[in-house]
Amino acid sequence: MIHDYLDTLARALSFDPSLSQRVRREVEDHLLDAVAADPARDRREAERQAVAHFGEPHAIAAEFARVAVARQARSLAAAIVVMVFVVFIAMKARVAWYAATQWTMAEDMRPAAKIVLLVDRYAFWTAVILAIAGFAYMVGRRVVPASHRARAGHLRHVSLLCAIAAAALAVSVVSDGLLTAFQLRGALSWAESLIPISSMALEVACIGVLAWQIRAIARRAACARALENRCSL
Repeated sequence: MIHDYLDTLARALSFDPSLSQRVRREVEDHLLDAVAADPARDRREAERQAVAHFGEPHAIAAEFARVAVARQARSLAAAIVVMVFVVFIAMKARVAWYAATQWTMAEDMRPAAKIVLLVDRYAFWTAVILAIAGFAYMVGRRVVPASHRARAGHLRHVSLLCAIAAAALAVSVVSDGLLTAFQLRGALSWAESLIPISSMALEVACIGVLAWQIRAIARRAACARALENRCSL
């Protein structure tokens, strides 16, 4: 009976394999301890009682999923703050390289560069403000609300802040790419372009990591909601 119970629990959390395996081990240890605590009882009856006292497997899975998604949302909010900082450092490194090498932009590129630079600044500082707001919101709401509606609203607010911050940062990185292309026009050698291109690759990698995290948490949140809805029927 314990084996069947654990299989059901693991399948309910199969959208997150690492969480599924961890929860299975934790619950198995708890159930086996409960059975061992009553050696006088028939083994099958002891297992039945332990499983019955632990609760319906999908309800248990929903609870673990809720906590896991909340932790992942907190990690995402922190990751966006870190990525914004990394992008800022990459931008400053590029500007410092241009200054050190006395590398100036071609005259015919400057009108377009002014417009792109304006977009870049607004997008970057929008990302900074929203990233800090999302992180502050998560820090200020460490306790996950108990009700289904409150949990949904909590995660929706965090997800919206994180998604908009990531989108603004992506616009900033695209603008950085255009500015870098304008600046590198007519570069004489690969060595001259190494620092600017490497810093742009770092920025693109940051956006890629954020996109992967947002997609993963959206999928897990949807699975967690499906579990909660099933339990509420």
